[in-house]
Amino acid sequence: MINLFVPYITIFILTLQGGLLAQNNLSQKLYDNYSKFKFESLENKRFSHSDLMTALKQFEKSKLIEISTAGYSVEGREIKLIKIGSGKTNIMAWSQMHGDESTATMALLDFFNFLETENESSPLIKEMLKKITLYIIPMLNPDGTERFTRRNEIDIDLNRDALRLQFPESKILKKIQEETNPKFSFNLHDQSTRYTVGNSYKVATISFLAPAFNYEKDINEVRENSMKLISQLTKNLEEFIPGHIAKYSDEFEPRAFGDNFVKWGSSLVLIESGGWKNNYEKSFLRKLNFIALVSGFESIANESYKNESIDIYNNIPENQKRLFDLLLRNVTIEKNNQTYIVDLGINQNEVSTSDKRNFYFSGEIDDIGDLSTFYGFEELDCNGLTIDTALVYPTIFENYNSVKNFDISKILANGYSFIEVDSLNLTERFSEVPINLILTGKFKKQNISIGKNANFRLLKDGVLKFICVNGFLFDVNSEKNNIQNGLVY
Repeated sequence: MINLFVPYITIFILTLQGGLLAQNNLSQKLYDNYSKFKFESLENKRFSHSDLMTALKQFEKSKLIEISTAGYSVEGREIKLIKIGSGKTNIMAWSQMHGDESTATMALLDFFNFLETENESSPLIKEMLKKITLYIIPMLNPDGTERFTRRNEIDIDLNRDALRLQFPESKILKKIQEETNPKFSFNLHDQSTRYTVGNSYKVATISFLAPAFNYEKDINEVRENSMKLISQLTKNLEEFIPGHIAKYSDEFEPRAFGDNFVKWGSSLVLIESGGWKNNYEKSFLRKLNFIALVSGFESIANESYKNESIDIYNNIPENQKRLFDLLLRNVTIEKNNQTYIVDLGINQNEVSTSDKRNFYFSGEIDDIGDLSTFYGFEELDCNGLTIDTALVYPTIFENYNSVKNFDISKILANGYSFIEVDSLNLTERFSEVPINLILTGKFKKQNISIGKNANFRLLKDGVLKFICVNGFLFDVNSEKNNIQNGLVY
């Protein structure tokens, strides 16, 4: 008897040999093999313009990637344009319109590396780049990037300059739009890590939007195609972050580029990279961006998005800002011989170091009261715990080095949030040791109030249970230490 199954096995093996990604379930294959494609030379989210220029040099000899200069920023920094593919369907994508939103820039480098790793022998890439041509600006706001700030060198939000077109960065974006007339566009941003998916405890890790082109939020074919593509991308990413996809606010903003791109006839997908617990460098969100970009480009190339229903898009919950980094519930607070039960919402805000290439945390009390409608990345039920002010360690240290060489956990376990030091020759306002430092004689009682640094003790019947140092908790019983850094006062 003839075995009809053998030819199918042979075909399957040949398909695998033809390219890793010439298989079904593209998103899963990208996820599983991401380490092959990740651009390893760039890990820190606070990279500079020169870091990007160095990274792009690695692709100068590529057969698939064409790099040119699109223009220059206000301060004269080079803005690069990447052209990929030769298909009739033009696609634009740009990142770091806001200089401190770098997740997608790293994902674009991963995409370029993916093209080089798989190269033109991959059936997926070969077919995709026959049908589409990509025009990518991997850093539109290099001046903001240098300072790791949202706005450009003269404090302008470039995403509010689509009508006046006053600034060179905006003019570059508009010029490429006019020259290429893209059918689809990708506007790539980062949003606050404290947004949730609707009224839920789940952080909005990725938020999508098909922007409106008028105040009425009408849906034409252009906007509908955006919705269909987002529906497909949502299904793809839900495999990896179920329940963590939200919809960005669709209020029409007549000055914004995304809204105007739709008005100008381009089906635009806004991607906002949000939060993921303890993912400070956003490496996981970078991976998700990479998957969304590759699968999105592939969907446009083969037009599979046309088969999707906009119902999926319409049912995505909207962003709500309902997260704190640390939420302490049911804390007893004493005032004027009276006791009250309150919640404390604490945020561990990132502060740039002087060179703008690194950061430290400054933990602040953001809200006090009934926070029962909010959630925390980390939560602690403080039922029965009373809050009290922070204390300074009675022994004075000579200098920072003497502090570094001491077992700080012993000091923390005894309830102290501060150490006095005779000499502090630090150029930054933070210390790597998990406790706050202050010059001898300068300590002042720490108020427990909104806007103040979060330093205090939590006691049960007078017995110390937790201390909070710079917005991070130390568990006295287990000596579990979550403190990322102390501050220098």
